[in-house]
Amino acid sequence: MKKTNGRWIVVTLLFVATTINYMDRAILGVAGPSMMKDLSLSTVEFGILGSAFFWSYALMQIPIGVIVDKLGARLTYSIAIVWWSLCTVFTGFSRSLGALIGVRVLMGIGEAPAFPTNTRVISDWLPSHERGVANGIFNSGTAIGIGMTTPILAWIIENWGWQASFIIIGFLGFVWLAFWLFFFKNRPSQSRITNKVEVEYIEAGQSDTKNVPAVNISPFKFLKYRSVWSLLYGLFAHNYLIYLMMTWLPTYLVVERGMTLLKAGFFTMLPWIMSFLGNILGGLLSDYLIKRGWNSIKARKTILAIGMLFPLAILPTIYTESATASLMFISLAIGGEGLAAGILWATVSDVAPKGAEGKLAGLQNFVGNLAGWIAPVATGILIAKFHNFTIALIIPVVFCCIASLSYTFLIKNERILIQKTDIDKGNKVAG
Repeated sequence: MKKTNGRWIVVTLLFVATTINYMDRAILGVAGPSMMKDLSLSTVEFGILGSAFFWSYALMQIPIGVIVDKLGARLTYSIAIVWWSLCTVFTGFSRSLGALIGVRVLMGIGEAPAFPTNTRVISDWLPSHERGVANGIFNSGTAIGIGMTTPILAWIIENWGWQASFIIIGFLGFVWLAFWLFFFKNRPSQSRITNKVEVEYIEAGQSDTKNVPAVNISPFKFLKYRSVWSLLYGLFAHNYLIYLMMTWLPTYLVVERGMTLLKAGFFTMLPWIMSFLGNILGGLLSDYLIKRGWNSIKARKTILAIGMLFPLAILPTIYTESATASLMFISLAIGGEGLAAGILWATVSDVAPKGAEGKLAGLQNFVGNLAGWIAPVATGILIAKFHNFTIALIIPVVFCCIASLSYTFLIKNERILIQKTDIDKGNKVAG
């Protein structure tokens, strides 16, 4: 019997969900110039609006990790995408800063399950040697959602107004939900899109976790392991760069580089196309090293460390007068950093104890998305104070270089083995 490829249908569903997820987040950056003009928002107020989503999104990561592990991915994702899609639609009907902030906070709650759920699905549905590319594929949806759709959003905003862009994009989530419910089950063995041969192939490739006991542990107890600290800080550094660009890049091109919104919308595609390619390449490279006999964690952290050095390419933008050269440097930085972005979540699957992937992913996403609280507001304040983007662009470069060092020297080349004293009282270790 020939092996089916249902696992890649599932990965495709995660990719599309991630694309929609980031489209819903990125609309704000594209609509920024129009919203600031229409609602008389200052750069600081717009920065606060950009960070509001992350207030709730980050705080929800800890409980969401536990919920994903308990309820399963199918139900968790279904509720989440309905919630965040409705909030996106309601954003289009909001006409005051207070209302917009409220809707964005609610939207953060709805989007909170996405990445912890993605991580759990990849862990359950993919053999270890395919997780890198699988994570690269779904995470590349961030680049597509932020950049590839920007010209379309800019065109909608130019012709129908910023409100219409939120309403139109919000309805995409309901289309995705129908496919998710039809194709996906929590386990490959339960699914209509896998046969016995594929299930056996997946299970054989998960032998690295078969003898590792599943544990119930408080996410905060992971903080005693040094590998976790590197994962947490690394996502923070990555997110600071991405959320700064997601919120401010179109405005940077319009205000600092003198482009029209439509032109900025078109040229904003380039960095995210590069990021898309970087995500896929990072996954392929790490999986290639594993197939060559490398320890899976060593392979992942090597690519992570290399990728986090590419943001150094942002520094020349400070000194160039050319808008084209500036965009090229930013594209190189974001594209190269995509090598790391593609396997951030695969590394969690490799490092986390069996059965606790969602918890560790939730903890990582909580700390990582604190960057969303800081980056949009800090950037707005720095622009208002210095009347340029120079300091704002240097900060993520420093953060990413430190992350490269932490991946190199802090992550151990072994899966975390939880000590019995760390297991929550009353919970049993499952064999």
